[in-house]
Amino acid sequence: MSFSPSFLDEIRTRVPLSSVVSARVRMLRAGREFKGCCPFHHEKTPSFYVNDDKQFYHCFGCGAHGDVIGFLMRHDRLSFPEAVEQLAGMAGLPMPVETPEDRAHHDVEKKLYAILDRATAWFEAQLFEPHGKAALAYLKKRGLGDEAIGRFRLGYAPADGQALLSALGAEGFSSDDLAAVGLAKKTADGKAYSFFRDRVLFPVGDRRGRTVAFGGRVLGNGEPKYLNSPDHALFKKGSLLYGLSRARAALAQGQPLIVVEGYMDVITLVEAGYSGAVAPLGTALTEDQMQALWRLLPPMDTRDPSRDYSPVLCFDGDQAGQRAAARAIDRALPLLSPANTFRIATLSGAKDPDELIRQEGRSGFDSVLSQSLPMIDALWQQALSGRRLQTPEDRAAFMSALRAWVRQIKDQSLRALYGNEFKNRLADFFQGQAKKGRTQGGGQEGGLPRYVQTRLPPRDGHKVREKILLAFMVNHPALFDEFGEAFMLLDLKTPAYRALRDDVASYFLQGCEAPPTTEDIRRALMEEQGHTSQDGGKGAALRDVLSPSMYIGAAKAARPEAPLEEARQGWQAIWKMMEQEQVENDYARACAQYRADGSPESEARVKALRERLAAFRASAS
Repeated sequence: MSFSPSFLDEIRTRVPLSSVVSARVRMLRAGREFKGCCPFHHEKTPSFYVNDDKQFYHCFGCGAHGDVIGFLMRHDRLSFPEAVEQLAGMAGLPMPVETPEDRAHHDVEKKLYAILDRATAWFEAQLFEPHGKAALAYLKKRGLGDEAIGRFRLGYAPADGQALLSALGAEGFSSDDLAAVGLAKKTADGKAYSFFRDRVLFPVGDRRGRTVAFGGRVLGNGEPKYLNSPDHALFKKGSLLYGLSRARAALAQGQPLIVVEGYMDVITLVEAGYSGAVAPLGTALTEDQMQALWRLLPPMDTRDPSRDYSPVLCFDGDQAGQRAAARAIDRALPLLSPANTFRIATLSGAKDPDELIRQEGRSGFDSVLSQSLPMIDALWQQALSGRRLQTPEDRAAFMSALRAWVRQIKDQSLRALYGNEFKNRLADFFQGQAKKGRTQGGGQEGGLPRYVQTRLPPRDGHKVREKILLAFMVNHPALFDEFGEAFMLLDLKTPAYRALRDDVASYFLQGCEAPPTTEDIRRALMEEQGHTSQDGGKGAALRDVLSPSMYIGAAKAARPEAPLEEARQGWQAIWKMMEQEQVENDYARACAQYRADGSPESEARVKALRERLAAFRASAS
């Protein structure tokens, strides 16, 4: 739709730019202007100004400039018509209708939105009626209070198939109106009945948060467990995500975008502070939904280089969840580009995010996010998983799987980089296997190559290594005298392990009359955690470290009965691996900085880090 200049000018006059910006960015008055930190690039000193008189914003840091329409388009990732429509609503202006056809279409849409909004309110009210008692009890059992139920507008569809039709019929909406938005169906003889019956309802909002559909969860053991609205004029199931309107604002506030499987996963994550959580609507993640997520991201040239904007795919830990993750990866490959990719987070123990949050709190999910893998590492692990790699045929199949994935990437530069990266990893991997075979009699444990046994990926095994180092220090307290300083300075990525490390270090630093034993420190840590641990993340970390099941492969030297010298060598090997990984990460960032500014300081840092990497590699050869 086109808009006349006079209509656009009227919007700019009626809606102060500062009111729109201040709702999204913290602004302070500076004379006749407002100033704050720019939302379009990372800065600590405010250089972003808004002038209501001149009706524009300007950033002296990155050069961002525009009016109220342009600000909404860029900040909220809206199209031009969407931004104009939102501002027109704020200004109290009716949207211009140019033709009778446009007017009719607009009137129809307005009516459909009205039906869905009234149905949402009616379903909300039914939840607190006597016949909604079981539905309300179900939501309470899932840990939701009245505030959360109201925030997400949760409701209940009564078992009576005529109740909704009667209630909305009294407001002038016919059964055909309800059928048009998927709320009613008709029998073969033409009798209408409610599409949702005896189900807890989750309203699904469009990009602006307006209800366009519902997801219904059955009470009891009926089938299907979840029932979603059919597609209609306002709703296409494969293009929308539950929670999408909230995710747009969350991203602008620095929150990650997290894709989970279910409605309750989204609600629990949002309640825990992850307001960028979204979920597909009863289907596998589609290409359209992936594009919808990427459209929320700021343009590449405005992104903070220190921040990873990639949405995180976090599916359930059971086999079905992992199959869903594999399908999502396959669908994403042809769409990948330098600007658009994903990270993959894996839940363990057949859990879903809702269950994990309720058992371990936010720290437990923080740990999952901190271990999320870039796409290339997720592909490497997926190709490696379950393979024996003992024969040339095994290795050829492994290589073939990697190459097949690379061929799916349409972006030429990215495809070439993935191909080169896998080529280098394969060379290092098979060379490492051969070297172990020569020095360790084949390097086999239980018939499998040791690398596969320990499951340490070439780049993102930091959580496993962190756990092993903690086990070394807990099980061999004598190591603290020699390696205590390095232990306290370790850059642990996993929040729960970082907190546990601090407890361990505090124990050693408080001083003891006699050298502590393994039992001393274990007992002290158990007392610190209160045995059951109110901090689920830290308590789970302690259980991980003390679990006998972890002492396989590279962690054997950390077991309590291992000789001290063996433990010392094991500690040094793992610590050196982590230090090298940190230097590699620093080197990559330094190279990026040098490409960006070409300064002598950046060049000197690149050279220094390159020399450190060379020293690491020389000592390993």
